[in-house]
Amino acid sequence: MNLNRGPGLITILTDFGEDDWFVASMKGVIASLAPRARMIDITHRVPPGDIRRGGLALRCAYRCFPPGTVHLAVVDPGVGTERGVLAARAGGYVFVAPDNGLLSWILREEKDRTVFRAEKRELFLPEISTTFHGRDVFAPLAGRLAAGLPVEETGPPHPEPVIFTPPLLRSRGEGCWEAEIIGRDRFGNCLTSLTREAAGDGGAAELILTAGDRDLRLPFADCYGAVEDGGLLAVWGSCGFLELAVNGGSAARELGLADGERITLRLRR
Repeated sequence: MNLNRGPGLITILTDFGEDDWFVASMKGVIASLAPRARMIDITHRVPPGDIRRGGLALRCAYRCFPPGTVHLAVVDPGVGTERGVLAARAGGYVFVAPDNGLLSWILREEKDRTVFRAEKRELFLPEISTTFHGRDVFAPLAGRLAAGLPVEETGPPHPEPVIFTPPLLRSRGEGCWEAEIIGRDRFGNCLTSLTREAAGDGGAAELILTAGDRDLRLPFADCYGAVEDGGLLAVWGSCGFLELAVNGGSAARELGLADGERITLRLRR
């Protein structure tokens, strides 16, 4: 098998941080198997073991890359256990990840998908530790795929991968939804589960946010700077989700909203 028949492009997303040798070790393995492959980091600052946050980051980034890109994602608190290893083709991309829900957004949203349980021992490193499958299992698999290995040759079809229940989004009448906070970015913007597609955005002027026993009125803006410094606002974010934000500040800190917290959103025109 000619591992170098194409240059390949691999993105890497982990919760490994940047203080240790973990990410560099993975890149070294990939470079050994696919020396012509380019590697691009999505992020290595997913909170440790936070599968849902890692999956959201992957969902927001993967479509920015050219078709055929191999997306390698490792947020793997179950490393060393019997959890499976996935190789999937979806939406014109290839994904490598643990079978723990990390690919939930992709496998829910991409209808054209095939998923395989990567079980062929020869695709991994000769020695596999029980604590670093990112280096010993996932990196060599991604390298071989980027170099031309067909995803179908990684193992048997896997029709029932772990997919998390979608975030809460329930219509409560025209312009009103029960929703939840699905994540926060480093600026403190809170992403909600309401998408622009679901809302059928018709130019809302105001958002009424109910969180616990609080009702807050937020202006609907086109960008963060459309309100005064320190002002709360609602905006359609770059990933298509409704965001709660503070111009020049942190909505997560000001509103005290946690990931998974249930909220009610009313759009007023």
